[in-house]
Amino acid sequence: MVNWHENVTLEILPVHVSQIPHAWDPTQYEVVRKATITYRPYHRNYYHSLAEAIFAVHLLACTYFQYCQHGDGSDLTAVFIDTVDDPVDWDTALQSAIEALHCLTPRPAYTIKDPKLHDRVILLESAIAGIGNTSRVYSGTSKRFRELYSSPDIQISNQFRQRMADCLGLTFQTPKPQGPYQVTIVNRRYASGRHMINSVTIAKNIKRMENVAAARVIYLEDMSLKQQAQVYMHSHIVIFTHGAACGNVIFMSPGTAAIEYSWLPRDATPHNWTTEIISDLSLPITFVGLCTIDRRNIYPQKERYIYQSDYGALTSEEKLALLEKGVCPRAPLHGCTDMVMNYAVDWSLLQPAVRLAMAEIHHQQYGIHILDADW
Repeated sequence: MVNWHENVTLEILPVHVSQIPHAWDPTQYEVVRKATITYRPYHRNYYHSLAEAIFAVHLLACTYFQYCQHGDGSDLTAVFIDTVDDPVDWDTALQSAIEALHCLTPRPAYTIKDPKLHDRVILLESAIAGIGNTSRVYSGTSKRFRELYSSPDIQISNQFRQRMADCLGLTFQTPKPQGPYQVTIVNRRYASGRHMINSVTIAKNIKRMENVAAARVIYLEDMSLKQQAQVYMHSHIVIFTHGAACGNVIFMSPGTAAIEYSWLPRDATPHNWTTEIISDLSLPITFVGLCTIDRRNIYPQKERYIYQSDYGALTSEEKLALLEKGVCPRAPLHGCTDMVMNYAVDWSLLQPAVRLAMAEIHHQQYGIHILDADW
């Protein structure tokens, strides 16, 4: 099998039990009853891990092992074939992914380069290698993907959400149509980039709107999976920017609304990562996408650049464009990308989006709305 995302070849050797050397000591091999063999795109990223890699394990197990009809996952092992040279893995960099996978199976996952597998043989009684004909793995940037794969069955998607909720001891809470509404702004740390510098002011503006019970600003970086899921489940409207945490829309309760505010270039499809997970999993929520091309509200992290020798070589015009509009120069400047720029929300753009979200909740409707501005 050639993995579809990268030129990674997986070699599997079918053997009969009679071919296993009798001289093998039990410590030299491990028998796995059921396994999924898949790929993890961007294993350090929360969105790709939760909404793609871990969901793919659930999807395969339900489709081919009838995992959704019966079974607690106790005999299921996830095997990932990504041969990452990065020594940092989920257990050290993304504990929330470990927590999410544990909701599907108590067995630890294996990767091709897992030190625990050195000098050992894994015997798979039954295994699903690949992603099947329905999947959402890394669908955000591949047109060819949509020609080959269809969206997952809605029942399997619903069971994934419910299994996660039950595992975490949480309950989906459908809002009262008449309100009042709980609004949450998900911000990012300053140093991470895409930090909303006026989030507190925006929260105060939202709190002054009619039919708003509360508006708060939260940061997810130090939260467990359960804490993150709880934030989304208990919010009627969640506002965020492009980033890994948009994967948490899978935890939003039916009838609620998500608003994504972005300034990324339009050709970068700033809303696709969120709209596709909503469509692929048939999430019963409203989505409002906002994108502005006005870069006057972009705030580069000045301290990242001005002490670099390359910055001193820039022209006055390039320095002005960088510091006033967050436009990176053509010449190399280490760390200068749109992804690390911070920004201020334009309230004149966000306010109509919040009103639309509240109207959708009030009328018990949900759909995808794009309100991208021409300025």
